Amino acid sequence: MEDQSAPLDPQIELAPTSWPKVIGILSIVWGGLGLTCLACGIGGILIGPAMMPPQMREGPLPPSMRIAPWQAGMFAFGFILAILLIVAGVQTMRRNMAGRSLHMLWAAVSILLTLTNIYFGWRQVIEVEPWMRDNPTSPFAKGPQLSRGSSMALVFALNGIGLIWPTFLLIWFGLLKRTKASFGASPNADFI
Repeated sequence: MEDQSAPLDPQIELAPTSWPKVIGILSIVWGGLGLTCLACGIGGILIGPAMMPPQMREGPLPPSMRIAPWQAGMFAFGFILAILLIVAGVQTMRRNMAGRSLHMLWAAVSILLTLTNIYFGWRQVIEVEPWMRDNPTSPFAKGPQLSRGSSMALVFALNGIGLIWPTFLLIWFGLLKRTKASFGASPNADFI
């Protein structure tokens, strides 16, 4: 009878774990999607008013259609974070421990940025009602409007979705994958 507890043949190499490739690719995709959405968002805000019918261009735009200083800052910070997520994804695919640190940094800052965005989104929803009272002849004030509750639900829902990936990464890299060995590499191996 053959001994089932015999050690494996040292000549046989075990395939490295596949999770770094999966996490890396997902991070690269999310980072690329972030860059694309930022470009579309900036383009929409800058070009959108010029594409409106002439009667809608008369008078002031509602607060939600103007670029506020906080939005410009969020766009700039979002661009940096999207690049950081792509770099973190590449480093993770290379099984470099820097990928873990970069993902943790991205996740922590991303959660703070999302919470900040929720606050400013809430303020923007609140600012629309007084604007509508002050500009009753504006086509934006006359058209169908979401209620304050529906607008707030939309702000929370969209930003809440944005918390899923960073929260997962904090748990994954903060609690589960904390060592070089957990990347599937032996502690002395140098993966490229």
